[in-house]
Parts: sequence; C-alpha cells; structure tokens
Amino acid sequence: MGQPARDDPPTPATTGIGIPPITGNPAGSPARRRGTVLHVDDHEPLPAAIMTKPMRLRLKGLSAPQLDELTCLLDDQWHALVRTDNLLGPRHALVGVRAQLNVIDNLLREIRPPIRQRVLRLGAKYAESAAWLYEDSGDRPAASYWTGRSMEWAVEADDHQMVSWTLFRRSQQATAAGDAAQVAGLVEAAQRGADGLPGPMLSAILQQKAHAYALDRDENACHKTIDRAFMHAAAPDDRGDASNGHGSFCTAAYLEMQRGACRFRLGRPKKAIDSFDAAIHSMPHVYRRDLGVALSGRAAALAAVGEPEQAAAAAGQALGIARDSGSGRILNMVIVLADGLVPDAHLESVAQLHAALAQMPGL
Repeated sequence: MGQPARDDPPTPATTGIGIPPITGNPAGSPARRRGTVLHVDDHEPLPAAIMTKPMRLRLKGLSAPQLDELTCLLDDQWHALVRTDNLLGPRHALVGVRAQLNVIDNLLREIRPPIRQRVLRLGAKYAESAAWLYEDSGDRPAASYWTGRSMEWAVEADDHQMVSWTLFRRSQQATAAGDAAQVAGLVEAAQRGADGLPGPMLSAILQQKAHAYALDRDENACHKTIDRAFMHAAAPDDRGDASNGHGSFCTAAYLEMQRGACRFRLGRPKKAIDSFDAAIHSMPHVYRRDLGVALSGRAAALAAVGEPEQAAAAAGQALGIARDSGSGRILNMVIVLADGLVPDAHLESVAQLHAALAQMPGL
C-alpha cells in the first residue's frame, strides 16, 4: 500500500500533540492520571451468581407464554436502554443493562431450545451494549470481556448478523490499540456476510475498513472506502434507540467525523479540521457524545496546525460533554490533548482547560 505525500504539518507523533482513535479508548493515555475511568456502580464484569435462589426458582417455573412475554419485554427494554445511553450516557444505562443481563444469565441456566435461541440473541445484544457502555466509560478490560461474551452467545444462537457486529466491535478495539493487521482481518471477517447486512451496519463496517487502510497509510483506498460507506449511511433523523438495527448511529455526520479521524491519522490535520467541522454542524442531536468526539478530534487537529487557543476551546466543549454524560472515552481524548498543550499553558483558553480538568473528580 502506498505512502501518501505529506503537505500538511507533522502528525502528533512528531509534534507531541496526541489524538486517540475516534473509535475506542486512546492507547497510551497518561498513566499518571487517575480517574480516566468515569465510574459507575459495580463496574466489574458481572458475576454469574449474583441472582438470589428465589429468583432462580421463579424463572425456572415460568410457563411458555410467560417466557414469551418476558423475552418481548427484554427486547423492548433493550431499545429503551439504547436510547437512554444516547441521551444520558453510560452511567445511566449501564445499571439497567446489567440488571437485564442478570435475568438473561439465569434464563440461560434453565431453558432449552427452541426458545433458548431467542434468549441467546437477546443476551448477545445486551452483552454488546454492556461492552459499549464500559468502553465509553473508559473501562477497556470490561469492554473486551463483554464483547467476547456477546460473540459467544451470538455463535451459539447462530445469529450471523450479530457475529458480524461483534467482529466489527473487536476491530474497533484493535484500532484503539493501533493493530493494523488485526483490524484488517477482523473487518474482512465481519464483511463476509455483507450481502445480508442492513445498510447502516454495512456502512459502519466499511468505515472501519477505512481505518484499516489509514493505519496502513493507503490514503486513496481509505477515502474510497468511506465514500462507499456514505452510500449506506443511516438516516439523520434516527431516534437513537437502534430500532433500525445495529449501525443506526452511522449517519453521514458520523462518517464525516470518521473521515476526519482518518485524515488526521494520515497526516492531514488541515483537511481533518474541515471534516470535523462538517460533522459538528450536522451531527444529530440525539448523538451528543459523537459531537464530543468530533470536538475532541477537531481540537487535536487544531493543535497540530499550531492553533493552541482554538484547540483548547474545542477541547473545553468536549470536556463539558464528557462530564455531563460520564464518557471516560471523551475525557481521555481531552486529557491527551491537554497534556500536549502544556507548553502553551500561559494562554488563557489553555489555562482554563487545565483548570477545568483539575476540577474533575479523581484527576
């Protein structure tokens, strides 16, 4: 794959200004910091024996109609929790997701096919949601644990779409680690059943493939792949409850934000700013944390082109979203940016950013 010509300022690797990947948590966030995980109650992986014995017995004795009603209720509540996450952030949604995973875990200890397959599919969705919520909270080990559990349940349920989605999610985690070969392999695996995937899900997988090309410095293939993703983008008026399936967040604004991240990775911070600006101005209001991610990306790109004051101002806006939503992922992005701006601490907006970070709990 070809190495693109460089006509923009150096990337953060040579300037000291870092931008974490737009998907996942930043690799190499400052270890000296505390509090980069925004805590929620009981954020450790869910213990299998958390349910009480009476609850186990009650679930075991449910009739077929009651089991059917319960699975319908769990499905409805999953959509509500996805919407809660989009509107209020992970700390509000995670308690509900964990509670329903308790119920699903206990059901799976008792029930047999064919209804078992239906519960497994629900479990895979809830587990993937838990993985995302932990990732957004800044807890990468828990995110990896629940992605693996989701994949396990999806395989047992013979849910090919969900298997593709968990492979996509693994590829996002590999992007955060900068593992180009693994990203490419996982995306290829996720795309094998692409003919039957809904448009927005395919769009999400394609933009992830673009990240693989960016990691390999293939600028031309990267942009062509994002252009293909636009052809399948989700509608901008999506309700934010995944009622149209996984990938509903993958709107044109989201894709433009990802193009900005790829441009930054490819050493094109000036062009990255244009993409981040376009994403910021068109981001659906329900995806407020994506706005925070776009602002963080814009801040890093501005810092890379020598605009520390504007960078700090954008990072300050992103920090407000991180604080209000409990997004450790965005907080980590801001921390990396703020650390790179230490030499400019005499500037007012930079000083304000550092002061705001100092007031964050645990930092």
